[in-house]
Amino acid sequence: MAGAGTSEGGDGLNQAQRAAVETGASHNLVLAGAGTGKTTTIVARIRHLIKGGAAPDRILALTFTRRAAAEIRSRVQDPARASSPVPAMTFHAWAMREVRTSPDVFGYDGWSVIDADDQLQVMRGVLGRGKRVEGLKAAQIIGVLSFARNTRRTLADAIAAKHPDAEIDAKVLGEAVRAYEARKRERRYLDYDDVLAVCAARLKDPAVAAWVGGHYDEILIDEMQDTNPLQWAIIDPLVTHTRFYCVGDDAQSIYGFRGADFASIHSFGERVPGARVLRLEDNYRSTQEILDLSNWLLEQSPLHYGKHLRAVRGSGAKPELHSFETPQDEAGWITGELLRARDDGLPWSTHLILVRTNYSGRAIEARLVENDIPYVFFGGTKLLESRHVRDVLSALRVIANPDDEVAWMRLLTLVPRVGDVTAARAFDAVLAARADGASARDARAGALAALPGWLRAGLDAIEEAAGQVDDAVGRAAAMLQPVLAHKYRNENWDARARDLAHVERLAATRGSITEFIEEFLLSPVFASELTAEPKDGDHVIVSTVHSAKGLERDWAFCAGVSAGAYPSARSLGDVNELEEERRVLYVALTRARDRLAVTRTVAHTPVRAWVGTGASAGFVEDAYFLGTLPELLVRETVHVPGRAPRPAPPPGLAVPAEVDLSVDLGEL
Repeated sequence: MAGAGTSEGGDGLNQAQRAAVETGASHNLVLAGAGTGKTTTIVARIRHLIKGGAAPDRILALTFTRRAAAEIRSRVQDPARASSPVPAMTFHAWAMREVRTSPDVFGYDGWSVIDADDQLQVMRGVLGRGKRVEGLKAAQIIGVLSFARNTRRTLADAIAAKHPDAEIDAKVLGEAVRAYEARKRERRYLDYDDVLAVCAARLKDPAVAAWVGGHYDEILIDEMQDTNPLQWAIIDPLVTHTRFYCVGDDAQSIYGFRGADFASIHSFGERVPGARVLRLEDNYRSTQEILDLSNWLLEQSPLHYGKHLRAVRGSGAKPELHSFETPQDEAGWITGELLRARDDGLPWSTHLILVRTNYSGRAIEARLVENDIPYVFFGGTKLLESRHVRDVLSALRVIANPDDEVAWMRLLTLVPRVGDVTAARAFDAVLAARADGASARDARAGALAALPGWLRAGLDAIEEAAGQVDDAVGRAAAMLQPVLAHKYRNENWDARARDLAHVERLAATRGSITEFIEEFLLSPVFASELTAEPKDGDHVIVSTVHSAKGLERDWAFCAGVSAGAYPSARSLGDVNELEEERRVLYVALTRARDRLAVTRTVAHTPVRAWVGTGASAGFVEDAYFLGTLPELLVRETVHVPGRAPRPAPPPGLAVPAEVDLSVDLGEL
């Protein structure tokens, strides 16, 4: 739980939390520092609204992760009113629900949502048809386009922001993007950004905004600092039609690379007239020594956060700073600490290990495996984006949308001895038959006549079970089992087969194939959350910092806090990116309850960074965030072994006048 309240009153809330819960203002922004009871306050607010007479289904809670939405739902749920739960979901899932449930208002009935990998395949198809963009690959073009849409910038501005040093022809890029958008329309595809864009576009109509806003008495938004301009375009038209209750922390804004607008939380009062701003600064998670280090980090920023967290729990041990020669030494020490704690009777679940990226955690994961330490990795592969799961889903997707070219090509090329050319011909035959008025089943029968009979029979069986989604998933997995078992025979097929059983279980309560796929694409669940967790729940958590919001443990190890990583070299030269890097470290430091161990490798060259603009611009000689760390804030231990001095050479050895470095040319 992300910070609990106290027992100052019968409701368990402190004075600041109670004021935030009982506020009577139409619109509110609660600035909740790390560990100050953000989720507790949101849940208490929802209960307060229901107690005041609001119907649960007229309260909407929007989050940025499935995990956060699930926590809110579970803590709010009243068993006596189980038939009318409070809807809590991710921003994208809610937008898609509005589009799906009201096709007469939003349109796009029968269109399919595609994920990042599908987008990449569509863009590669566009580039392969002559729309090549010099200097950018397909994934980079998708990144520029997504950044432009989420920040509501022009394509040229997005190029300058994402690739400032590259010479990209904006006109050529624009042609590729237009061809990509046309291809999506032709195949009836919506990508992640389209889901929000459709919603925002329709809400420009005052009648639509009044109608949607009229569904809710209050909309609560968690992690408000992570909203981007495209999401603001959805919020803004609804402000006059419902109440908004937004909770966030400017010091934990770490998604600027996705388009999140850090400054928006500071201008909330201007954007939402009459809004009340409340603050929560009493921290229930960490000891004061841990908060002293976190507070110091923010105080070094030129942005003046005006935030100073106070530990309700009082004092504890100083944070530790451990320096190592190599990442392998660092990983070995962390693993050793886990084993020693286990010997002392502490459960594995005491520990949280935070890493910067999936890749940077590999050395630690290897040591955990070597020592049989159970762990779950947060921030890894999303279950529905795993290759074997995508293979099975392709069979369901062609049933849900017979025009889904990406799904058809993936499914058909799974068939032995079927390549891209044969698959493309079969897909074209499906389209041609449907254009002539054939049903989807008849079109399949004709187009797949030359392919193995199990494929046609299997797809027919999936179509017959489409109303029972878990059955449809099971039939798709059974149809493809021999093919997939051979394809992944050297890639841990047994574990992959277990994933498919998890997928079937997740599909059990969904009403349609489209609903199921969209839900888990827009609000993903990670494969590790389902497959790696031991049955007794006792495991270490390893997480990227960007996946760590809401996580906390008694002991937290912040690994790899070295120069070149905090801040990363990519952020140097841009003061906004540099400060976002500071906030990433702040999020990491504030996950620990009792023991915080910061680890790093020490061999580095000071990194100079040019920051600021105009007269205030200049070099920071060493941009490393811990370069000026006061000794009194941490207990430092250096683990780099001392080296014995090399013995002096014996007397009489003379330096040669010159070493012959020429090559013997032989008889050339």
